[in-house]
Amino acid sequence: MAAAARSFLQAGFAATSLDDVAAAAGVTKAIIYRHFESKHDLYLAVLLDTRRRIRDHVRDPQLDADTVVELALAAREAPDGFRLLYRHARREPDFADYVDELDTNAMHTAETRLRERIPDPARRRWIATLVATVIFDAILTWLDTDQPVEPDELARTLQATVRALTTAQAPSTETATS
Repeated sequence: MAAAARSFLQAGFAATSLDDVAAAAGVTKAIIYRHFESKHDLYLAVLLDTRRRIRDHVRDPQLDADTVVELALAAREAPDGFRLLYRHARREPDFADYVDELDTNAMHTAETRLRERIPDPARRRWIATLVATVIFDAILTWLDTDQPVEPDELARTLQATVRALTTAQAPSTETATS
């Protein structure tokens, strides 16, 4: 799975062959075909494996530091799979719907958690989408910069960001028109 994720990240789905994956894994293409019927199935398996790792870490998603720590630990465990899932798969026509489903689920989770804090439905939906995007993009950036802080510091930083986003009030009419 790690070799497949790395190979797909380097060249994208269309340009990566099963020979490339086999070479990266140090096996033959025949070995890959014993486990996967096609390149599509292998790519999907990497996405599913990453999603399983996330579910194993994050049992009950909340808008709290514990969830961010667990997401970061899952990302640390399979960084290329995490990057593939949350950055690259959305640009692959065969897998974009799968990623859209994850985005929708994350946004709905955030929206549910924000219901009491943000009563206006349109504002709540916008903030929920923003919060989900900020969290996943921050974890990707954390991976890309060689994890410069521990997951708990990443979580504290993101928790402060989420708090700022969710406690900000809509501007008053007077302020908005001045």
